[in-house]
Amino acid sequence: MTEQTAFKPLIAAMALTAGLSLSGASVASSQYANVISVEPFYEHRIMPIERTVCEQEPVLVSNEVRSASTSTTPTIVGAIIGGVVGSQFGGGSGQKAATVAGAVLGGSIGRDASRAKATTYHETTLQQRCRIERHSATQRVHSGYRVTYEYGGRLFRTQTRHHPGSRLLIQDVPGWH
Repeated sequence: MTEQTAFKPLIAAMALTAGLSLSGASVASSQYANVISVEPFYEHRIMPIERTVCEQEPVLVSNEVRSASTSTTPTIVGAIIGGVVGSQFGGGSGQKAATVAGAVLGGSIGRDASRAKATTYHETTLQQRCRIERHSATQRVHSGYRVTYEYGGRLFRTQTRHHPGSRLLIQDVPGWH
């Protein structure tokens, strides 16, 4: 068979199709074909997956406890020491004023010192900490159906999104009534 002879049926079919389309003689209609087999097919897709992971972690907590002193002893001792120190300055009425000022200041310092006593305690507690982990997984996803059908005495294959049932609608087939 020569090359020219091999292409004659193809050229004839193309000319016939072109002639029918251009002349308007083509009649488009819907036809049904008998379904021979239906096979579901699947695709593998990479899907992002997020999950929250929470864990209990030890945390060091510091607590300060202040003790309230009700004793007046620190105030009295501070006033005596302040008075003695103040009496060492000045002379005459200035010395008396310095003694009184030292006693007042010493008493105030003694009172503040007794209040400032604090104890710090350290303890370990558990605290929940959460984080989001991101990864991906390959999942098998139903993508449609491979359909083998018989039409015009010949077998054809196509893919559909939905199961076609026992008959497949063939639309806009030129030349078929």
